[in-house]
Amino acid sequence: MSPGPVTVQLASPADNTAQWTDLNIGGIVAQLKATGVVAPADQSAGLKNVVARADADGNALFVVVLDQQYAPFTVYRDIATEIQTHTGGTVLVFGPGGVVGTASSDFSRVQLEDGTSAVKTGTDTATAVGQIYDEATAPYLDWTLVTIALLVVVALSAVIARYASLRRRSTADVEQKRNDTALGAASVGAESAGTDDDRSVDSEA
Repeated sequence: MSPGPVTVQLASPADNTAQWTDLNIGGIVAQLKATGVVAPADQSAGLKNVVARADADGNALFVVVLDQQYAPFTVYRDIATEIQTHTGGTVLVFGPGGVVGTASSDFSRVQLEDGTSAVKTGTDTATAVGQIYDEATAPYLDWTLVTIALLVVVALSAVIARYASLRRRSTADVEQKRNDTALGAASVGAESAGTDDDRSVDSEA
């Protein structure tokens, strides 16, 4: 008797949005559009300098510093993603202990993660934002494109090698046919000469 169908119940992803319903997202977005920064007063000046530098480079950068503690740390990324849908550009949301969530339409997730990984524990927020931004805007080597390019080169090399091999084989075949033809002609000539000699002998006899 064959077993019946097996049903697997997958757990739904955890919904952490309830944790930050106390945040005034509309107010945060409005202030970010006005100044680029939502942070304690003692940090605002340094953060605005980095935001201004990014703006001069043609990149929209927005920074939010929260004193609320959320868990898991990915909640800060969710907050950044929500804010970024309203502001565009790149949004960095910092929490207590240097936790940071990022979202961007200008830089890849890999570039932003490389930037956050470069920040050392205990670094002040303005310096951390500067490091993340510098890392994100640094020349970036896309290893996916490099891999694709290498595969194309290998494939072309294989095709060229195969073509060269067939060309050599074809040339060898032509040479062999020429040699066979020449040998055949020589053999026919020799037989013809022998026949003529026999006829001469018969005629003298």
